[in-house]
Amino acid sequence: MADDLTSLFPYAVRPIQEKMMASVWDALTSGGHVVIEAGTGSGKTISALAPTLEYAFADRKRILYLTRTNSQQRQVIEEFRRIRDLQGVGEVREKGEPPLETNDQLGRILGEINEVETPEREEQTCTRDNTFETLWDGGMAEGICVGLQGRSNMCPITSEDPEFIGGTPEELSQMCSERKKNTMNRMAGRPNDGKECRYFSAFLLDDGLEVRRWAESATPTAEELIDHSLSMGICPYEVTKAIIRDAVLITAPYIYFISPFIRRRLLEWMECSIDEVIVIIDEAHNLSGFARELSSLSIGSRTIRAALSEVERHGDHEIGGGMLISGFLGRFQTAMDRLTEEYLIDDDGLVPPSSLSEELMFLTGANSNRVDDLCTRLTHHGTAIQDRKKAEGKLPRSYIHAVGAFYLTWRDLEFERYTPLIVKGRKEDSGYLEAFSMDPSTLTGVLREVHASIHLSGTLAPLEEYRDSIGLPENAVLISMSPPFPPENRMLVHSKELTTNYEQLMRDPEMIGMFRREIVDILRVERGRNLAIFFPSFDLLRRVLGSPELEDGTSLPPSLECGREMFIERRGSSQSEVMDLVERFKVSHGGVLASVIGGRLSEGVDYPGKELEIVIIVGIPYPKPNARQRALLAYYDIRFGKGWEYTVIAPAARRMLQALGRMIRSGDERGFGIILDKRALHFREELMGISEERDIPMALSRFFQGNH
Repeated sequence: MADDLTSLFPYAVRPIQEKMMASVWDALTSGGHVVIEAGTGSGKTISALAPTLEYAFADRKRILYLTRTNSQQRQVIEEFRRIRDLQGVGEVREKGEPPLETNDQLGRILGEINEVETPEREEQTCTRDNTFETLWDGGMAEGICVGLQGRSNMCPITSEDPEFIGGTPEELSQMCSERKKNTMNRMAGRPNDGKECRYFSAFLLDDGLEVRRWAESATPTAEELIDHSLSMGICPYEVTKAIIRDAVLITAPYIYFISPFIRRRLLEWMECSIDEVIVIIDEAHNLSGFARELSSLSIGSRTIRAALSEVERHGDHEIGGGMLISGFLGRFQTAMDRLTEEYLIDDDGLVPPSSLSEELMFLTGANSNRVDDLCTRLTHHGTAIQDRKKAEGKLPRSYIHAVGAFYLTWRDLEFERYTPLIVKGRKEDSGYLEAFSMDPSTLTGVLREVHASIHLSGTLAPLEEYRDSIGLPENAVLISMSPPFPPENRMLVHSKELTTNYEQLMRDPEMIGMFRREIVDILRVERGRNLAIFFPSFDLLRRVLGSPELEDGTSLPPSLECGREMFIERRGSSQSEVMDLVERFKVSHGGVLASVIGGRLSEGVDYPGKELEIVIIVGIPYPKPNARQRALLAYYDIRFGKGWEYTVIAPAARRMLQALGRMIRSGDERGFGIILDKRALHFREELMGISEERDIPMALSRFFQGNH
């Protein structure tokens, strides 16, 4: 262990933080992995950063801090600033030569545009030249941190043209490369008619040196760097990439490391190999779900319709045996309709992996090799459309290509790790095909290749499930910290009689009325304290509150009479509408917020101080027992022998803990949590201190009067 792990710690150190820093240091020095569960307010971010920075400078490593949201990224940069301030920042160092000379920079950019992997370029991803090693010189006082976001946020072109807003990382990368190539050709005296990028041109003309020096000194957030770069007319994305080469700490969204395509680019910009990187993952409980979503694939009627529209714009062509593109697309839609009719039950249904191929063979009269050939030709036509759009400066997207590529990918999938589904669409009798990825370690397993990894969350139990799901080795260290607040500051109770169990709700028509009466009784005490109610679904929210949804999507005011102002999230609300609702609730005195558990308001929003003191959870948020969930349970049963524990108990417990964690965000706050479901007694191990309570309103009143 280092002599003093607190040398970079900018605050008074608490015992829980000392323990976390020691655990992080052990993982760093052993080249291992540590998973830490610690409640909000324990200082996870700074407790991971301080020892990791100490180690990175001593052992010449790079730190990649992965976050789910931009707000978490800002917190990392602010903590880095505090550490640098503690060390005393001198004037920005001169490194003899600018980090990227103009000629070198042009060569690097040309290599990126043309995807040239020369021996020299390949070597750069594994070793550093002498100039690059100076990034550690000067120590922490001169260390550089970069906040990296996607092109959709950092590229000014995407905000100027609505077409680019929904572009994928690959599409935006192609668009950017084409415009950069056209810009450089013009600057080299070889102009063409292709669209250019004035922001990239400005970056090349002054080498971006001034804004880079400012960024190295100021350690700006991504938003601050974007604003400053645009004020100079320079591309923020290129500035960020230029600084990355000299940054000890880079904070970025999950996708920059989890996506193989983007990770390769990032390591090239960093000019280091993967075993020189230390990865810190914030809000780690989101990682497995993110990886599953990223590695799953789907196609629906909307894509087919868009492909047919593409045919109208770019022409219909024969793709073999007299089959036109439009004819094949029509048969593809028919195949999906037939699968929907045969296999869809309620929300989704399992389909045989070969069913899509069999339907297409039947509808086209072709054998499997012929269907493969038709889809391959479809992708060729789509590629031609992509190239044409790219040359015109447009988003290089082709839906024709998407249809052909989906089939060819579906055909080659290992369905031991994927579940083939037909999923209910928004319109009646419509469905979409999905290959649901059951194994997040397909993407997250790459964490085994880094020097060390640190995983942080307030809600990860059971830690073994997290370790196994994302593919960490069995010797990964698993640590669960005690809550960072006194036990007497929180009370958790559950109802003895109520339940949202489906069979009992159907069997007992009085159950909804019992929920309504219990909630009204609770709302009549401690009326001056803000309270949130989280339901398992919008449907149950409307039933219990008495707020039916009309045909136009609006809802009637709740019939629940509690004498308090209610703030109810509506299904399909936009982000701005939700945040406006939250801000109005926060400044209320005794307001009641109603939403669904597992959503934006129960996991992604902070309510410090008096903004939220009481949380009611209606029911146990078990995953819906549809075909997708049953397949996931069976997969984890086969692989780990713990299907029920890993796919039912674990996600339900995490959702409840996330919601309950909203009401205590620091050590001096108090909160009262209520679970209106008798099945909560099965979660006593996860919900520490929970007890059965017959008179919840009385217990609530006693708690805030200090008599519990």
